[in-house]
Amino acid sequence: MKNLIFIFVLALSFFGLSAQEKVILDTDPSFDPDDVGCIAMLQTMATLGECDILAIINSTDQKESALCISSINYFYNRKAIPVGDYKGYAKKIHATENTYDYHIAKDYPRKLKNWEDSLDGVKLYREILESAKDTSITVVIIGTMHNFYGLLQSGPDEFSDKTGVELVSEKVKLVATMGGNFLNNKGLDRTNWGGADALCSYTDWSCLRPERNRMCRYVIENCPAPFMASGWENGNGDYYNANNGNVITGQGLKKLPENHVVRKSYERHFEYRGGADDISRHSNDQCALHYAIRGESNNYTAYTNGKITLSKNGECIWDPSIDRKQGHIQKNREDDAIAAEIEALMMGAVPDLDTSPPTTPKNVRLVSKDGENSIHWEASTDSTKGSWVVGYNVYNKGEFVRQVYGTKFNIGESSGKDSYTIRAINASGTEGKAASLN
Repeated sequence: MKNLIFIFVLALSFFGLSAQEKVILDTDPSFDPDDVGCIAMLQTMATLGECDILAIINSTDQKESALCISSINYFYNRKAIPVGDYKGYAKKIHATENTYDYHIAKDYPRKLKNWEDSLDGVKLYREILESAKDTSITVVIIGTMHNFYGLLQSGPDEFSDKTGVELVSEKVKLVATMGGNFLNNKGLDRTNWGGADALCSYTDWSCLRPERNRMCRYVIENCPAPFMASGWENGNGDYYNANNGNVITGQGLKKLPENHVVRKSYERHFEYRGGADDISRHSNDQCALHYAIRGESNNYTAYTNGKITLSKNGECIWDPSIDRKQGHIQKNREDDAIAAEIEALMMGAVPDLDTSPPTTPKNVRLVSKDGENSIHWEASTDSTKGSWVVGYNVYNKGEFVRQVYGTKFNIGESSGKDSYTIRAINASGTEGKAASLN
């Protein structure tokens, strides 16, 4: 415990001077609990003042995954963080009882009552990016590329006149992702980016998945923002052609209360895999997130300004001679030292519920264009450490209309000039004072 406290004091003193990252986490919580480990890390880093969590978006086809995210946010007293979901699957299925998202969604309180209440992940990306400052958003993708692929393919809509590629080019500072394999350019992905033909003999779930491969290739070839990958060799190096050691975390979660949502997620995962006495696991996703927020530090070396190529068969190669603003990271520290820092973040204290309101929106005004009207305003702020503005509640004649995740609201042909008010809302769900049109 003394070591844990020391780590957090060190983090507070060192990272308190750093600029806060504005983060969108794109994840796939269901089969592997390291996604929950990443959400816990992000919640802790938000409490430390290192980042603001603008949204968490699910990419699985399971209905309970988005609900699980909502439960975790609720547990950390940040129930208002918007939860997105990929809506492009032909069919959404229910999680089975041998997945932890099923149990977390069932056993823990949450803001989302039903899967249908989750936001469209692609639209949520677009709405947040439209109002963001230029090159201000860090996107961390530790699941599949479904949502980000949809974003890059998207065209103008009710949220923005720009294409998805234009929004990413203007607004995104970094896309950090877990996937690929860059150790000595061996070049075989495992599953997040679609797997590889050559891995079929190694394990069935590492076999090539054409849809994932196609989406990921499109993202790699078309993403205009800097794109950095943490390959399988960082978190879990003991597999086919990526033998580089293992960053093992999870067992320390046993020190948390039995009902802690992160501990319970790990234990539920392992209960169906031979027993929950040992809940330690490799940390692929955590390494990618760790780098995305804290950078190289002493932990990683970043190889930048190259080009990543992903073939249809799953070979993954990085070429440093062609600058496509793409790269990868490699570990620069002992596995146990990186693991200790990651696990401490996974075990961070749950913050108190923040009941202090954010500031009132300023300069609320009506904008007319091509016969359509929209309300615009200047962004609100929240001065409480570990708190931030996640959106705005729009009211008409005192009745709630919609929660928005940018600084504008489309109202169509009717101006409604004397009827609409705007209130900022922070991560805990606390509203600020209302602002009316000038």
